[in-house]
Amino acid sequence: MIPAAFRSKNTLERMNIVGVGASLAAMTGAILAGVFKDGALIPIVTAIPTLLAGMLWVRLLRWDKTVAGTSMRIGWILSLPIAVLNAAFACGLMLAAGDRSPFIVGDTFKTFVTGMLAGATFGAIIWIPALVATLVTFGLPLARAQQLAKKGLAGAERGEAVVGASSTVIGALALILSMVGTFGQSAANLWFPRLLAVLGVALGMGALVSAREREAQRKKFVEAVERGEVEKFRVDTTDEGKVLVRVVSQGQGYRVADFEEEIAAIDHQGDVTRGVRVATEG
Repeated sequence: MIPAAFRSKNTLERMNIVGVGASLAAMTGAILAGVFKDGALIPIVTAIPTLLAGMLWVRLLRWDKTVAGTSMRIGWILSLPIAVLNAAFACGLMLAAGDRSPFIVGDTFKTFVTGMLAGATFGAIIWIPALVATLVTFGLPLARAQQLAKKGLAGAERGEAVVGASSTVIGALALILSMVGTFGQSAANLWFPRLLAVLGVALGMGALVSAREREAQRKKFVEAVERGEVEKFRVDTTDEGKVLVRVVSQGQGYRVADFEEEIAAIDHQGDVTRGVRVATEG
């Protein structure tokens, strides 16, 4: 049984934010450690930027701010510069860490900047396909979940469950790769991507199980509303699914309000903490 603190929506989102970042960073560190076997610090210096960029990216994808009133979300537009910065910093740190010349601040900085430019330009051969794969794996499930939630549909948990499952799979693959590959000198610091892989798997599994439990609680509550066991709520059926409606008594007359509220928030006990759409009657 998952503790109540891990069943809240905010905690579920945080688990996936960190889980996605950790899994992507673990995979990046393991792959580049296998490609550049002579750099002992490669697994660390390439994983850290990906961890930070991955968490920032997933957080921005949840931002519902759009561009000039259009349906294009700012978070999706920012995916490109975030990917560029991730590749730039990873490549810059990788070259700076592998510089065998005597440590001189100016020379090391020049090496770092050269690596950043290479990562942001020639590195596009790698980061563009990686960005597309990441958007398909994590971005689309989140976008679909947000669209359903805006319509009052129980889709948020399903999207979070898909993201959690993806984090689990990628983290597990990264862990396996770090165990069976050949890495040369970079093997000395494979503990870091392995640690991130375990973290990604743990948080991904936790998010998956928690999302499924929340979805089950939501379904249980909706079924109770449909049976007429819960006052002041009803369920309307639409082409895309069921919508939970809160009915409020007010005065002696009867009128239907023309405004809506966001999707109902269900706590860990299955109780509604916020309504979806309001119909006022008396």
